[in-house]
Amino acid sequence: MNLNWFKTFVSIANTGSFSRTARDLNLSQPAVSKHVAGLETLYGIQLIDRSRRSLTLTEAGSALLPLAQKVLAAVEQAANEMQSFGDVVKGTLTIGASTIPGEYVLPQIIRRFRKQYPEVNISLEIADTGKIIRRVMEEDLSLGAVGALKSLNGMKAIPFAEDELVLILPPDHPLARRKAVEASALMGQEMVWRENDSGTRQTVEKELRNAGITPENLYIVAEIGSTEAVLAAVEAGIGISFVSRWAAEDRVKSGRLVMRRLQGLSLNRVLYLIHPLNRTLPRSVKAFLDFVTQQQS
Repeated sequence: MNLNWFKTFVSIANTGSFSRTARDLNLSQPAVSKHVAGLETLYGIQLIDRSRRSLTLTEAGSALLPLAQKVLAAVEQAANEMQSFGDVVKGTLTIGASTIPGEYVLPQIIRRFRKQYPEVNISLEIADTGKIIRRVMEEDLSLGAVGALKSLNGMKAIPFAEDELVLILPPDHPLARRKAVEASALMGQEMVWRENDSGTRQTVEKELRNAGITPENLYIVAEIGSTEAVLAAVEAGIGISFVSRWAAEDRVKSGRLVMRRLQGLSLNRVLYLIHPLNRTLPRSVKAFLDFVTQQQS
């Protein structure tokens, strides 16, 4: 049996695509097909239904998936345990991050970390907060970095940075003339909103509710899935929105956008690193958490 067959099978189950799996695992598509054929020959049963437009697992494939995941997790745990007996910290560290920590905070931390631990290979994946939390819970990621916490039973959250959400507007917008904007002034304004699982959206909606304003009171003209797309939409005059101060600063300095705080509302938030409580952390993960903690002190 080839463990790579299991890796390929699990990846296909996650991506629903032979071509995406080939890209993710740095394989050719014929190699991906060969791995699946090897597993199906080994067990003598079809594991993936290729007859539909999108790939789905057969009943046998669905039964095999959690077992394959356990095998791969056990192999990874064995490797991590053996690494703990060496003098050099090495291994693979896969971090999943929501947009703000992933694009604006972690790159600099990772750069400094790798100077101290050059034999740790780091992979940084960016997705919405909800997806990152789910993948950390499933132990598909070593660590998560998110800006909003929800449904974190069985997880540990470690503060590692701070952020401030600000209102962004085109320079010619009527509210841009004000030094401070009241929350009530948002009602009736055309708004660009983030997608449901966005940490930014969760934080803003929570604070607006505290001010007596629900999403139903707002005129949301578009829901957009990335911070950069929100910035571009506001710059184009589609509506106004909220983003991280870090994300807005370059456009504000160049005069393409105006940034304002909401009067009487605190839109400061903490960014967290998260990992499962009941998992033995690999040495590379422990080293990263210790490094981040030391940087804060």
